[in-house]
Amino acid sequence: MKLTKNDAEEVIHKLSVLTDSPDLIEDYGLTQERADALRDSVPRNGGEWTIATEFVDVVRGEMQDHALVLRHMAYDARHDREFGQALRLNKLATRFENIFR
Repeated sequence: MKLTKNDAEEVIHKLSVLTDSPDLIEDYGLTQERADALRDSVPRNGGEWTIATEFVDVVRGEMQDHALVLRHMAYDARHDREFGQALRLNKLATRFENIFR
């Protein structure tokens, strides 16, 4: 899959949260080393990213969760009358929902 630099930053952030959460790593049946390898496989400046088959469900689950968080952030921004920010967050959530189905 092709990631923009912004996409890559978001994915790395979310996978960094995973690597810092031993319980979550265990829930996915990973080791710390495998979780670190997954995070490190993301191209830092964007570009083509091939997700190893063993990680597809992990990435899908984490990025769908991230899209939900972005939707909540967009709701808060809209509530605070930050309409541009709300729109940007909603678009990013939609992008991730479509990419990581």
